[in-house]
This record gives sequence, C-alpha cells and structure tokens, in this order.
Amino acid sequence: MQLAMNLSECRGYIVVVVCDRQRMGTRGDDLDELLEQHLAVTRDSAARITGLSLRQLDYWANTALIRPSADTKLTPGRRIRLYGFTDLLALMVAAELKARKISLQHIRTIVAHLRKRGYANPLTELAFATQGDHVYFQHEDGAWEGDAHPDQVVMHEVLNLRLLRTRITERSRRDSALAGQVERRRGAMGSKPVFAGTRVPVHTVRRYLDQGRTVAEILESFPDLTVEDVEAVRTGVA
Repeated sequence: MQLAMNLSECRGYIVVVVCDRQRMGTRGDDLDELLEQHLAVTRDSAARITGLSLRQLDYWANTALIRPSADTKLTPGRRIRLYGFTDLLALMVAAELKARKISLQHIRTIVAHLRKRGYANPLTELAFATQGDHVYFQHEDGAWEGDAHPDQVVMHEVLNLRLLRTRITERSRRDSALAGQVERRRGAMGSKPVFAGTRVPVHTVRRYLDQGRTVAEILESFPDLTVEDVEAVRTGVA
C-alpha cells in the first residue's frame, strides 16, 4: 500500500499512518505494536507527550543529540519535524536522565561513545541506570559499562523503558472526551470538518456509510474513531 502525507498540513496534531490491517490486528497488544511502528507526531505534540519544551526539542535536534525521523524545510522560515515512537522514547530517556541530575554534556558524551560502538539509537537500544551522578548502561550481552565499576546496580535506579513506552502510548491516544465532536482546523485537510483530535474527515465516514459499510468496518479502518463518531454522522449531528 502506498502512502502519502502532506507535511504542510501538520499543525501540532498526531499523525498516524494508515497501514494494511489484514496483516496486523488493531486491538490490545497489536494496536500498541501498530502505534509504535507507524506513529508520527509533530513538534508540538512531541513536547506535550515528553514534557519537554519546544526550545529543548529544537536544541537537541539542531545539535544532533536526538533528531526527529522526519525533518523537512518547506521554506527558509518554516520547517516541519515529525517524531516517531523511537524518537519519543529517546527523548523521554534523556529527560529522565536529566531529572536524575545527569548533565546534558554527560548524556552527550555517553551517546557519542555508544554511537562509536555501533549503536544507531543508543538511548533506546540499551538499559540505563544511575547511582548518584554516575550513569551505567547494559549491553546486549548483559554486561554493564559506565562511569565506574559498580559492584551492584540498584534495580530501582534502572530506567524502566516499559513504563516510558506505556506513557507514550497513553499520551498519544485520542482524548475520549472528543468522541462525537467535529472541528475545523485552518490548514488541516483543506479546513474541512474532521473528527476532533484526529485527521479523519467527516465526509469520508459519510461516504463509507453511503456505501453500506457497517460501524465495525468503519472502526476497523479508522481505529481512532468511536461508535459515537460514526453515530454523529449517521444522525446528521456531524
């Protein structure tokens, strides 16, 4: 399936690339896996999800600490940056290390060292732990490396990547309070009505209903939508 996305229409909203659902489930763990593989969020959404400031995101990108997967300069004064799931996870790991009083320069040194060791995405490929102002990282063979030679790495000081992944997944999902609501956003989908918190045009769901598609089939095609959204179109509210 070929995909196309107009980057000029991104206005701080989450973009989820549509994929072939016959090859992957769309509920539970399958939906989380789908999200990890195909999630792309704008700079504003990345800041909201990670708790970092826009200034931090831009500085880290411009200095090659953590770059977004997509970085397109549209005009001399405007560029679009989209962060994937792995990018967001790297941002959250770096933010967590900073919260543990590890300096940004120290993080840069570690990342540069690990990149020379062959890790393309060191902040997400390894396990990290801290003890005071010391940082340790665990390689794939289970060996720990770091600022010193710790006798024992305290487990509660190991960064919990599963927890960070869960935070990204939860913060990336549509707010349930927006179900059944419609909005227009300047520059998004030609300013046509879309379901609030998504980029799904209302007229697309109306066309599906006119073609005799069931609610289940529509939700299968657009997992961000809810029964309330479809019913709003069916009853003429949307």
